[in-house]
Amino acid sequence: MIHWRELSASSFVIHSSGITDARIRGNFVKVLKKILLIDHEPDVTRTVRRALESVGKYSIREEHDAAFAVHAARWFRPDLIMVDLIHSATDGAIIARQLLKDPDLCHVPLLCLSNLVSERQFMSAGILRGYSFLAVPVKIEQLLRGVEQLLFGQD
Repeated sequence: MIHWRELSASSFVIHSSGITDARIRGNFVKVLKKILLIDHEPDVTRTVRRALESVGKYSIREEHDAAFAVHAARWFRPDLIMVDLIHSATDGAIIARQLLKDPDLCHVPLLCLSNLVSERQFMSAGILRGYSFLAVPVKIEQLLRGVEQLLFGQD
């Protein structure tokens, strides 16, 4: 689902501060959903970023430093946060719990990723029960479906 809004001179001024989260075509602006990727591996976030940006619906921000993950989320104000549960310096589950406890971020959908546990292990351990999870490696199509479902309620 792509959202286009008609531009007028006044609305352009109002939306100009968020122009990195929109694309302009003629008199219309396409509003992009913002996704924050939290993972300690730049190669992983770069691959995911390229896949998501190729769809043309998303503005992506990467955060590789666990210490700044919550700050980056507050600053970027994403529509979706994707976090690697196995983060190098800090357990990604700790980052996820911090995000979920933050009153400004607790409403943001969270997609947890892990290459060390399966979805069944994840749920049976009670880790962040009720939140979305994908076992890595994941096919790009499956990742895109998960993102679409969380952001737009589509399967």
